[in-house]
Amino acid sequence: MSDLLWLLFTSVLAVTIVSKIPGGSPVLGFLVGGALVGPFGLGIIQHVEQVKVLAEFGVVFLLFNIGLELSYDRLVSMAKYIFGLGSSQMMLSTAVGAAVAVACGLAIPPAVIVGLGLAFSSTAVALQVLADRGESASRHGRATFSVLLFQDLTVVLVFMLVPLLAGPDSGSLTAIGGSLLKAVVKTAAAIVSIIGLGRVVLRPVFDRVAKLRQAELMSATTLFVALGTSLLTQSLGLSMALGAFLAGLLLAETEFHLQVENDIAPFRGLLLGLFFMTVGMTIDPMTFTQSAGNIVSMMAAILIGKIAVVAAVGPMFGLSLLNCIRAGMYIGPGGEFAFVTFAEAVRVGLFSPDLATQLNLAVVLTMAITPYLAEVGNSMKDVWKSGNVATLQPKENEVDDLKGHVILAGYGRNGKIIGEILSANMIPFVALDVNPEIVSEGRAADQNVYFGDAGSPEVLRAIGAARASCAIVALSSPAANYRAVWSLTKNFSNIHTYVRAEGVEGGLILEKAGAKAVVPEALEPSLQLAAACLREQKMSPQDISVAIDNYRRSHLKSLSSRKFSADYSSVNYGGVGQSLDMSSTDEAEVASA
Repeated sequence: MSDLLWLLFTSVLAVTIVSKIPGGSPVLGFLVGGALVGPFGLGIIQHVEQVKVLAEFGVVFLLFNIGLELSYDRLVSMAKYIFGLGSSQMMLSTAVGAAVAVACGLAIPPAVIVGLGLAFSSTAVALQVLADRGESASRHGRATFSVLLFQDLTVVLVFMLVPLLAGPDSGSLTAIGGSLLKAVVKTAAAIVSIIGLGRVVLRPVFDRVAKLRQAELMSATTLFVALGTSLLTQSLGLSMALGAFLAGLLLAETEFHLQVENDIAPFRGLLLGLFFMTVGMTIDPMTFTQSAGNIVSMMAAILIGKIAVVAAVGPMFGLSLLNCIRAGMYIGPGGEFAFVTFAEAVRVGLFSPDLATQLNLAVVLTMAITPYLAEVGNSMKDVWKSGNVATLQPKENEVDDLKGHVILAGYGRNGKIIGEILSANMIPFVALDVNPEIVSEGRAADQNVYFGDAGSPEVLRAIGAARASCAIVALSSPAANYRAVWSLTKNFSNIHTYVRAEGVEGGLILEKAGAKAVVPEALEPSLQLAAACLREQKMSPQDISVAIDNYRRSHLKSLSSRKFSADYSSVNYGGVGQSLDMSSTDEAEVASA
């Protein structure tokens, strides 16, 4: 209990102090706090291994939450990054690391293990810093996540390779290749089985639990699924984080994902902070003092080598050089799997404990500076800033990783607000605008904003309109709105188009052009103000809903002999955060938007 109290007190103190430092991140605060109370600091916490057992669940819940925020279709759309960029990063980083280790005097087998261990990055640190900076949905954020996910997939291969390189068959490529092939098949079979079984079982189970209306039982079921799947993948030789991610991904396809995400939020935050503290506890200032030159050289080699690899292979998969470097700032630091890899290498006698200690310290220190590397990457966008329209236009294959995304035609005031809401909810979007300054500002904010005419079929194809889910048209002129709606309707029947109109008459014209729903900006603000006034008169929300809806329908009916299709629901009347009930049809329409 005293250890727990010290950890809580230190985390609060360290995070508060570090957050006041320019560029300081909560992750860095937890690392510093762990180093302070760990065995190499004040020595308050001595039983680090016991704390690590609990702290590992922080990473589990982080990946579980990431899975909840994705969907199976969105993950499939990222396959190019996961298996293309991810595999390229692992293989090339391993090769570069092994080559440097051989040049420093290591034999080939231990050099390969050094390269493999350093090729890993920290899933927990990178994803947390991405989330803290609001960059998870950006292009470089998705690329970073894809590489980290692929690294989790390869854990079983690495753990099998270490004893093989130390055994009598270390010189036999056939034996090593055969063992690795078995590991690949085992990994694929495990993932397919978990996804297949989960799709059949999870929805009925959660549906039955939800009907009991017991919040504690729902929380217990969520914990059981997250931890149970994690332990299952661990027993199969895979990482616990991968199992948690698969469980979250399966639950993301159900209607319970919002409740589940709310249930695990307290566990994720506390345990993830504890995980960062246990990493900080491994920082040994004495070792750094004795071997400062070697450790700093290792840190520089790790960061420069891995960032260079991402910058070299990223453009092959549609990433700009800037996005490659920014992703490299998250992927460049080492990861927690390096500790396990090097410990196993020492156990089987591939290299000395002293070398493993120095490597581990170099890895920990690169993890600690990840928030500052992210800031460096962010500042580099000014170097690439350009007003040249050609550099702002969508390029071929640039958005091939997107599927089910939203198209924003117009990124002015309204479009930007919609984009911020979508980003906050991990929903990818691509925006078009013909104002270079607006496009440049959007790019500077790490958004997929391009210069182009939303009424051009060629431009729409370039931003993946054939794979998009819907489009929101908010251009500055009625003619531009009409042209964009007409082009989307005629050329991309898969898209539901929602559009802003200056008035009801203009809305009727846009409806004829094919818009699924139209919001006349002159009408809706007036209705919201009227609703606020009715609320002050103590009318019930239901009565206000009926009054406003009746006026809207009668007003629209007087302008058109047929029913206007823009039935609006869940509109915040009164401006006090209370949503009024509308018809279920309207709710479904807005949900699909």
